[in-house]
Amino acid sequence: MSTFAKVVLGVGACFGVILLVVAVIVFAAFLSADDDAASSAPTTVEESAQEEVTEDEEEPAAEEQGVSMTATQSGTTGDVIDDTVYTVVDVEITNNGDEPFDVNPMYFTTVLSDGTERNDWGEAIFADITHFATGDLAPGDSTSGQIAVVGEVSVTELRYEPIFGVGDPIVVPVG
Repeated sequence: MSTFAKVVLGVGACFGVILLVVAVIVFAAFLSADDDAASSAPTTVEESAQEEVTEDEEEPAAEEQGVSMTATQSGTTGDVIDDTVYTVVDVEITNNGDEPFDVNPMYFTTVLSDGTERNDWGEAIFADITHFATGDLAPGDSTSGQIAVVGEVSVTELRYEPIFGVGDPIVVPVG
């Protein structure tokens, strides 16, 4: 294969990946727009009363969703390639449900003490931590690993939100 053909194939593959990412973003925005339109529809007195009742109830706990998760901030670590410093969070996930549970470090979002939400998975690939193994967690099984956040920060909350916001996130405070 000629060099030109290789370049064309490489550029085409990059363009395909970009189109895929744009399609996912548009799909997520479309889902969000549907949720916004449904929430802005006029409500009746009965619906308003129902909303007041549900607003008083808390979001379902992780245990009610069939999965329990704990998170503890455990100091800092370095990078295996350069001198980047990371804040480390120890995480344990237990599948209490009846169905396999998808575990993937890309689905974790940290909330810092100033309210900033971060997903540093891409930047923390070379952090010197115990990474999560990706895959299905069978019912009754547990797994543990660490999440790294770039810099010396205070993490207050950890959110696990699989499949780009479809379904309820699992949210736990970081001790």
